[in-house]
Amino acid sequence: MTNLTEQLVSHGIDLSTWSHSQGTKTVDDLQTEIDSGESRLEVIEGDLLRSVRVVGVWVYVRLGEQLFRVVEDKQIFFTGAMRQRKLTQLTEKIHSGESPLTAGKRLLQEELGFNYAGDLVALGQESRRLESASYPGLASCYELFNYEVFLTGADLSGLRFAEVQSHKISLFTLELCDH
Repeated sequence: MTNLTEQLVSHGIDLSTWSHSQGTKTVDDLQTEIDSGESRLEVIEGDLLRSVRVVGVWVYVRLGEQLFRVVEDKQIFFTGAMRQRKLTQLTEKIHSGESPLTAGKRLLQEELGFNYAGDLVALGQESRRLESASYPGLASCYELFNYEVFLTGADLSGLRFAEVQSHKISLFTLELCDH
């Protein structure tokens, strides 16, 4: 067992569901996150916690009189597993040394293929402690920096609605806003 695996197991985390074939990430994925500085593990009051700085961007598109938001609909893993997401806020881990604003613009480029030169509207910062859907059983503390951006129909030709990665495809769609 690796040191990371031993640490996870010693804190009572069941790794049997950590697998791309089950729509989750692996111990190797977590090790990569830690090595790249995207996340870190800490023991707080006896609990093992994953700490992550995240940027979240609500992407809105005005089409005529209607306002839509971009939604990450689902992820399809190359193993055949599928995970419904329905995320109305697109999120990305902030790299070590990167500002939240720079990470927000990187998110638009990486997720949607969109080079956005304008300003993102800052909506504030919050902290959340949740069990990670990517790493079942591992509590995660998220420091979330929130932004929004408003695009027009003319921007749609610059957006892609699928992000292909080495082990999965993320699919995006537009959802009508009710406000």
